[in-house]
Amino acid sequence: MTRKIIGGLILLCIGSLALASGAEAPGPRVVVGPNMLVSRDGDFPHVELIVAANPKNVKNLLGGAITYTRPSGGTACRTYATNDGGTTWWPSEFAEQVQWGGADPYVAFTPQGTGIFSVLTFQKDEKDRDRAFLHVWRSEDGGRSWGKTMNLGCSYDHEQITVDHTTGSYAGRIYIAALYGYPVYTVGVFRSEDDGRSWTGPVEAANGGGTIGINDIQPMVLSDGTLVVPYADFDFLPGKAKMSGKASSTAWLVLSEDGGVSFGKPRKIQTMQYNLDDKKGRNLSVFPAFAVDNQSKEYRDRIYVAWTDFRYGPIRLLFSHSEDRGLHWSEPMLLDPGTPKDAMQGQPVVAVNKDGIVGVTWYDTRDSKDGSQFHECFTASLDGGKSFLPPTRVSSAPSTPLGPGNMNMGAMIFRHKETTALSLVSAGSRWPGGGDYMGLAPDKEGVFHPFWADARTGTFQIYTASVSVVVPPKEKPAGTGATPAAPADAPQTPPAPARTKVVLDTRLEFVFDPTRYDGATKESEIPVRLRNISKQPIYPPITLEILGFDLNDPEIPKYPYPPMWVVNAANGKNGEGAIFDFSGALGNLESLEPGALTGPVVLKFRFEDPTLPQPIRLKVEGMVEEGK
Repeated sequence: MTRKIIGGLILLCIGSLALASGAEAPGPRVVVGPNMLVSRDGDFPHVELIVAANPKNVKNLLGGAITYTRPSGGTACRTYATNDGGTTWWPSEFAEQVQWGGADPYVAFTPQGTGIFSVLTFQKDEKDRDRAFLHVWRSEDGGRSWGKTMNLGCSYDHEQITVDHTTGSYAGRIYIAALYGYPVYTVGVFRSEDDGRSWTGPVEAANGGGTIGINDIQPMVLSDGTLVVPYADFDFLPGKAKMSGKASSTAWLVLSEDGGVSFGKPRKIQTMQYNLDDKKGRNLSVFPAFAVDNQSKEYRDRIYVAWTDFRYGPIRLLFSHSEDRGLHWSEPMLLDPGTPKDAMQGQPVVAVNKDGIVGVTWYDTRDSKDGSQFHECFTASLDGGKSFLPPTRVSSAPSTPLGPGNMNMGAMIFRHKETTALSLVSAGSRWPGGGDYMGLAPDKEGVFHPFWADARTGTFQIYTASVSVVVPPKEKPAGTGATPAAPADAPQTPPAPARTKVVLDTRLEFVFDPTRYDGATKESEIPVRLRNISKQPIYPPITLEILGFDLNDPEIPKYPYPPMWVVNAANGKNGEGAIFDFSGALGNLESLEPGALTGPVVLKFRFEDPTLPQPIRLKVEGMVEEGK
């Protein structure tokens, strides 16, 4: 590995999902660091997430989200940027979104490192009609600031961006696929040939002919610059559109070999089966997720797709790939054949890194008895989509999508012809699966960065992680130049340095996620992270111990603080001597490196009188190499 992985996480309790660890036999393993909270801008839902990695700066990521932040009610979109690999994030607001509201955020980076942000803005046209305008912005500093708004017109939906990062004839060209033209249902493509400064289009790529609906899905670019635009069909005409029972949808794609100027005939991908009566499963069902390998040698131009499907009963993830530019597709396979019978899977995202490793994230309910909670999971294929590693859990706590914060109703007025209507929509009712899409981006070193809506607090917040697939070097067979065995008297690998337990108070700083208080129980939850501010790694076990509930300063008169109790200590104690273990908050990393941040560990306290301030003395201990 070429750099330390510090952002990501693994569940503190291993549970039923396989976790890669250094103790296992040599083989591919998934390395996941601590969870990082992206959205520290308020306790309101953040849904429909997307993320991109800067090809010029491995530490620079750019995300987008729908947020419930309009001053007059309703949703608006924001971007989030990081320049330290995902530990700290900078949110940006946009005047049109604040004023009018919007949806469908999307982000991308160009080969020059320019950030692109597109979004729908719900403003009025020249005839005072409410319309969805397609707005685009550029950022030349990695998403910290943004230029002027570019208005590409109105009556668009579900815009999706891709950028040509190849060295072909159309290198650097930016494409935005979008839906328009009801009732014909047309998918068209905008393009920019000057790093997003100006736009042409849309050029029609496909249409439903007025008899069937279609919608665009994530476009892609093959290694020679060929643009691939997938889309999925659905029934919408009266008498054909179904609200219950079984239904299906077929995914297609069209190619453009001239940089988005014209498109060829549709090529069929797969048909997806749905059960509209399965309400819980429907909550996790989204558009298929696509990715293409346009960098590696062995699997170059292989196209991958994952989708939600009900053909096996409960909603499952199926996977397929094409080796001939979408003409033929492999038979659908279960992404995880070992999924428990009653578990549900949904919200898939697919990405391919520079080495041709296919990464897939999704939501999985296997650790929820009634299917009401889910975890973010990850798996990878090292053989071009023919097989996948056992799934690894990414989220350190389960999400409750119908939690209190997500069920708060967002109110807004909309007008349809002569009717004025009050819309009451919560994140839980409109986006129970966190949105119509999530994010997953590999950076230029091959590290995957999932970007998911996490409702561990009962409110969808944005979480991210750094996930690496570590592949051991292949051994050369005998007679082909294999490295000879070392002689018996060859120098041996030195033993690992001895470690000693020390108090870490001066080697760490505390970082707090938003806290929560329950007035009925008088209990507070304090999510705590630890940052290594020393110059040496810190090794587990890393523990925080409660020493007392006063200042214990002989120079200060003792104050009769009211009683308080620890609720969730690892050793079961509710007062002095209560211990919290941060070892699992490292994910499956071996140490907390200098500058790195752990995942959150929740300290829970109950108060007799929460109206009075209460000091808590504590001590943090961990292991360091002797003499350091």
